[in-house]
Amino acid sequence: MTVERMFQGVPSDPDPWMSGDTPEDVRQFAIESLRWQAQEIIDEVLCSRDPREEWVRDRLRGCVARNPGRPERALLEQLMNSPDRPGL
Repeated sequence: MTVERMFQGVPSDPDPWMSGDTPEDVRQFAIESLRWQAQEIIDEVLCSRDPREEWVRDRLRGCVARNPGRPERALLEQLMNSPDRPGL
């Protein structure tokens, strides 16, 4: 998934990390920025060809599949469920 495709029709999301009185344009910019950064990290991990990290890529693909269009949530899920091992 490319970043360009990901942002087509991304709705504003009232995530708890932003106060309710945040202006809409700032809210939208913050959400898109966070999603873009998360997608970049996901893309880097999935592009790796290190066979020792295949289990990481498989798990990350599952997180992405469970959170379509929400790479920030997929990455958070991956990080929260990662055992103490090298890699993501």
